[in-house]
Amino acid sequence: MNKIIFVLIALIALSCDTDKQQMETLKERAQYDLITQLQLPEGTVFNDDSFSVNEEESDLEGVHAVYTINVTVKSQDKTGNEINKTYTLEYEKVGEGGLDPNDYELKSFN
Repeated sequence: MNKIIFVLIALIALSCDTDKQQMETLKERAQYDLITQLQLPEGTVFNDDSFSVNEEESDLEGVHAVYTINVTVKSQDKTGNEINKTYTLEYEKVGEGGLDPNDYELKSFN
């Protein structure tokens, strides 16, 4: 009985860790796409507070899930005033694993 409980706890812990790794992979992909789409300079840094990730299950065949990421980019104008602009990126999970950035396909960028 103790072995079964141990195995269940291990599986739950592994599942939670994989979900966290998938979200980090998705955030890295979003950072890359933002830098590319907005032509931001190399070395642009984002913090975790800038990202908001929402997952929606998809009914479409071959699409596992749809992720909507809202990213707030903070910058300053010439006078030093802070500007906050929010961008919305929508991804479809097209790969099986979810740990490779190529497992996600950018569908929209607003």
